[in-house]
Amino acid sequence: APPVAAAAAAAPAAAPRSPPPPPPRPYLTRQPSETARAFAERAAYLRERFGPPPADELAAMRQAALSMVWQNSRQLGCRYPAGAEERAGCGAGRPLATGAAIEGEMRARGATGDKVTA
Repeated sequence: APPVAAAAAAAPAAAPRSPPPPPPRPYLTRQPSETARAFAERAAYLRERFGPPPADELAAMRQAALSMVWQNSRQLGCRYPAGAEERAGCGAGRPLATGAAIEGEMRARGATGDKVTA
């Protein structure tokens, strides 16, 4: 085989192209006490529930706020006015956190010793 053909045959195949990253959401920022996992879940929630970021600044702020309502109700058991819970998709009929996971994490870290207060 000619040397050029042999070199071309030995070249690695190009990796498949990955899809372009989603457009940024300017009001979706990781909060100081938010874990990377929780932030990733909130970002995924926004993509799945609302699709691409809106062009309207006010709508973008509302979506970011609703992502916090969703996350707080899901992880911490927080409650919000019915309209906010409905818009966030975490209202009546959806299971909410009980705080048990938080107590368990605190025990694991030794933050409460063996005492758990209600």
